[in-house]
Amino acid sequence: QLQLNWLDNAPQRSALAIVSTSRQDGRSVLTANLAVTFAQLGQRTLLIDADMRAPKQHRLFNVENQAGISSLLAGRMQDQVVTFVHGIPGLAVLPAGPTPPNPAELLSRPAFHRVLEQSHSSFDVVLLDTPSFASGPDAMLIARAAGTALVVAKSNVTRAREFQLLLQTLRDRNTTVAGSVLIDPARRAKG
Repeated sequence: QLQLNWLDNAPQRSALAIVSTSRQDGRSVLTANLAVTFAQLGQRTLLIDADMRAPKQHRLFNVENQAGISSLLAGRMQDQVVTFVHGIPGLAVLPAGPTPPNPAELLSRPAFHRVLEQSHSSFDVVLLDTPSFASGPDAMLIARAAGTALVVAKSNVTRAREFQLLLQTLRDRNTTVAGSVLIDPARRAKG
């Protein structure tokens, strides 16, 4: 569905921010699985761990996290800090890097838009793992810069009112919602 509704229909190269209301919803694991899937489909894929508050992608892919997007945005690194994932051709990860005291301020800088623009010149697919909507303004800043968002909900965790607020906030900030994913849906009893 993402291939049809997002990647094939994007008027220009856009990144996809994966957003959710809370921290316990499986957003980071879903993002990692999407990145692997796109790479296996032959798309040059970059996964950016833009969750500088509670990064997970470096652990999921077993890559160094001593430098990352926080280092780039703070101007502490000029070189690329992208790591290609061993065993998965076409997949690269830009880890979060050291936890900054001011993630939202770093994401508000023009450097973040430059990182995304440079990513589009080297990769077919750019996915961004975000902090939860409840963590502060980071997710909205990332989604707005990406242009498109995939919204994640988890059964028995995500509250409908918070989910609706997240959707409305994305739309109010002119972010296209490519779709939504329900994690751990309730199973129907066989009858």
